[in-house]
Amino acid sequence: MDEFQKRRVLHKRRMRTRHKASVPWWLIIFAGAGALASLAAAIGVGVVFAIYQNYSADYVPIEEKLRQTNIGLTEIYDRGGPDDGVLLGALTNSEADLLEPVPLEAISRWVIEATVSTEDNGFWEHPGVSITGLARAAYENYVLDEFGAGSGGSTITQQLIKNVYICPNIALLGEEDRCVTAERTLDRKLREITYAMELERDYTKEQILAWYLNQISYADRYIGIQAAAQGYFRKDAADLNLAEAALLAGIPAAPTDYHPRLNCLLEEGSDTECVVDGIGRTLVSGLAKERQEAVLDLMVVHGRATPQEVAEAKAYDLRVYAVTNPIKASAFIDDQVEPRLVRMCKAGLFSQFDPDEVDCLKAVHGAGWRVTTTLDFAETEKAISMIQEAIAAGLENDCACHNAAIVTIEPSSGELIIYAPNVNPEDPSLEGPVQGRIDQLNEINQPGSSFKPAVYLTWFDVLGKAPMSYFWDTSPLEVGGVAITNPRSGSFKSEGLISARAGLGGSQNVPAFRAAAESGPDNVITMAQKLGITTLAQQFDPTFRSHPDVTYGASIATGGANIRAVDMAYMFSVIANMGVMVGDPHFAEYVPLEDLRSTALDEGAQYDLALQQRLDFARGHIRIPGTRELDPRVILEIRDINGELVYQAPDPERQQVVDAGSVWLLHSIMSDCNARYIIWGCGGSNDDLGLDFHLDDIRVPSGVKTGTQQGPLSAVDTLETWMNGYTRYAATAVWVGNADNTLVNDGPSAGPIGYAAANATVWLFKDWMSEYHRYLRDEKGVFTVPEGFSDLQPANVTQSGLRTPITDRGHSGGCDQVVSSWVRTDVSYEDPCEKAEIDIRNGLLASDQTPA
Repeated sequence: MDEFQKRRVLHKRRMRTRHKASVPWWLIIFAGAGALASLAAAIGVGVVFAIYQNYSADYVPIEEKLRQTNIGLTEIYDRGGPDDGVLLGALTNSEADLLEPVPLEAISRWVIEATVSTEDNGFWEHPGVSITGLARAAYENYVLDEFGAGSGGSTITQQLIKNVYICPNIALLGEEDRCVTAERTLDRKLREITYAMELERDYTKEQILAWYLNQISYADRYIGIQAAAQGYFRKDAADLNLAEAALLAGIPAAPTDYHPRLNCLLEEGSDTECVVDGIGRTLVSGLAKERQEAVLDLMVVHGRATPQEVAEAKAYDLRVYAVTNPIKASAFIDDQVEPRLVRMCKAGLFSQFDPDEVDCLKAVHGAGWRVTTTLDFAETEKAISMIQEAIAAGLENDCACHNAAIVTIEPSSGELIIYAPNVNPEDPSLEGPVQGRIDQLNEINQPGSSFKPAVYLTWFDVLGKAPMSYFWDTSPLEVGGVAITNPRSGSFKSEGLISARAGLGGSQNVPAFRAAAESGPDNVITMAQKLGITTLAQQFDPTFRSHPDVTYGASIATGGANIRAVDMAYMFSVIANMGVMVGDPHFAEYVPLEDLRSTALDEGAQYDLALQQRLDFARGHIRIPGTRELDPRVILEIRDINGELVYQAPDPERQQVVDAGSVWLLHSIMSDCNARYIIWGCGGSNDDLGLDFHLDDIRVPSGVKTGTQQGPLSAVDTLETWMNGYTRYAATAVWVGNADNTLVNDGPSAGPIGYAAANATVWLFKDWMSEYHRYLRDEKGVFTVPEGFSDLQPANVTQSGLRTPITDRGHSGGCDQVVSSWVRTDVSYEDPCEKAEIDIRNGLLASDQTPA
C-alpha cells in the first residue's frame, strides 16, 4: 500500500472515530434548524388548515345560494303560461337589473374563448385559484403597499364567488346596500379563495363558467350574457359573433369605461348625441372599441382565435341598439302586472321575501319567476289590428281621430283578458296624436255620456226611482250661466216630460243633469267609486296638478269626470254581474286627500313628493279613501326559475257593492234597443249604426252606452268618443281620440254621413265584440248560444204598473196614465201626480234654498 492509500485509510479511521465520539457543532445547528422548520411547517399547515376549515364551514353549495337569491329575469307570459303561451317580455323598469340565465351550450363559443382569454387564461387548468395571480396580488398589495389598488389576482371562479357570495350583483336590498365591486380585504380574499376551491371540488369547469357568464355585469342594467346580447344586439347569446363577443367580454373589467352605448360615434358638433342609424343602432367607438380590439389581440396571443379571424372581427361594423329591446304588451306589464307583483310582495304573499327586509320592486324584478297572466295576447293583437283598421277607415271619413284603445274584462272572473292600449304601441314618438308609449287605458280622460249609467244608478238607488220615473227635458237648461243642451242634428231638441228610460237610452244631457242634481254630485261620486272608478273625489286631481281646483257639480253627468278606460270596463263588469264586483284585493295604500300634494302648488320636497305620489297613483300603489277594495285579476300563477310553484291565484273575491235590484233597473234600459229610439233605435247587423252587435246575424244580449266628450271651448267640439258595453262574457271599453288632446271631427257635418268619430267608435266596438264572442264560441267553446241575463234577475224586482205623466213615444201623458215599468219590490215609489213645489229657476223640486 502506497503512502497515499495509507493516508486515506487513516483518514477514514479518524473520521469514523470522530463520528463515534462527537457531533460537529454545525451539524447540531443544522439539525436543530431543520427540526424547527419542520415544526413551523407543521404549525403552518395546521394554521392554513384551520383557516380553511373556518371559512369553509360557512360555505353553502352555489345551487342553494342561487335558489336563495332567485337569480334570474322575471318573465311575463300571457294566459297560456311558459308551456303553451306567449312570452310577453320581462320586468324592465329603469331601476332594475336585467338578468336572464342560460346554459353554457346556449352561449356562443366566441364568448367563452374571449372571456377566458381576457379574464383567466388558466381557467381550464387551475384548481380555482391561481398561484401566480395570488403572488402578483400579494406583491402589489403588501410589498408595494397598494392594498386594494392592485389587480386582485382573482380567477373566474373567484369572481363568481364574489358575485354570488361576497357581493351579489342583483339588488334585492336597497341601493344603499348594493356593492358592485366588493371591498378588498384580507378576510374577503381568504373567504373568496376558500369558497373557490370548494366550488371547484363540487362542480365542473363548464358549470362554473356558465354560472359566471350569467352573473357578471355587462354595463347598463345587464347582468348575464343573455341579457346583454338581447339588450345590445337583440339576439341570443348563442348567436354572437367574434366581434360582438369580444366587445362584451371586455366590459366586466370596467363597465363604466367600456359601456358600449357611452362610447359611440357622436353627431357632428355634439358632445353627447350619438349618431343613430335607421334601425336605432349606434356605432361603437372610443374606449369600448379599443378594449374590444385588445381582447381580440389577447385571443391571438393565447391561441384562441387566428389572426385572420381577429382581423375580420376588428373590421366588423360593430353597432349596438340605443335602447332596451322592446317587449310585447309593455303597457300591460308596466301598468298592471309589475305594480301588482310589487304590492303582493309588500303584502307578504311571497314567503321568500320579507317585505320589511327587501326592496320589493327590486326583488320581483330579480326573482327569476315565470309569471302567467290573464292576458290573451293573440286576441289582444287582433284587437290592435282591428283598431288600426277602424282608425284608417275613420280617417278616410274625415274623423281626425288617430288613436284608439280597447280593454276587455271577463265579468264572471274579473280577469283582464284584452289590453290594447294604443293604435300603435310600438310608436316611439313623444309628440303628435299617437304617441305609442302612452297607455290610453290607464291615462286620465273624460268619459262624456258613457258615465251616465253611474248617474242613473245613483238616482235609482239613492232616491228610489224607477226607469219610468220622469224628468223635464228642457233644452237648453240654463244653470249658473252655463247652458246644458241636447245638441243633435244642429238643434237643441227637447223631449218634454221624459222617462229615465228614454233619457238614458237616448243619452239626453238635460235629464242626466237633473238626475245628478237631484241625487247630489257627492252621491254620484260615491256610486262611481263603488262601481270601480278610482279617480273621482272632490278636491282630488288624478293628474296631481292642483287638487283644490277640482270640484264636481251636476255637470259630472255629462262628462265632467276624470276617469280611466280600464276602470270603465271594470264598472261595466259590475253592472253585468248585477252589482257584484269580482277580483283580487289590490293591497294598495289608502292616502287621505289632505296628505296629497300638487305639482302646480307645492315646491321643494313637497313638489318631489307630489311627483312620487302621481307616479304611485298611476301605478295603483296608492288609492284615495272610499274607492274600491278589489282590482281586476291580472296574475294567474307564478313559478320560480326551477318550476316550483310560488303563487296560485285563489278563487276571486266577490263583493256585492250595489243593490242588485237597482242595477237590474239600469240594465233593463241599457240592454233594450227600443229605449234608444230618440237617436239610434234597433239595428239589424254590425254594418249599421244601431248599438247592438251581432254574431252570425243574431243579436248578442248586451248592455251598451256611448259617450262623446265635448272640447274645452265649445259644446259642439269633440275631444274624444267612447263606447262601452257588456255581455255575460265580456265587459269592454273602447276609447277613440288623440294622444295630444287635439279635437276629433264629430257632429252632424263631420264626414260623409256626419258624426265621423262617433261612428268610427261604434263600428269598432261592434266589430270587436263580435270578433271576440266568435272566438269564445268557436275556439274556446265557452258557449254555443250566447246566454242572456234572465237568470240573474234579482228577487227584489218585478214588472209592475206605474202611474206617470210621461210623454215619451207612445205615451200621452196625464196623471191617469199607468205604464209598465221594472220596479224594486222593496221600495215605495212616490205618486208623480202628487202636488209639489217646483223651483222655477231650474225646474227641480224646491228645496230649503229656493226663494219663497
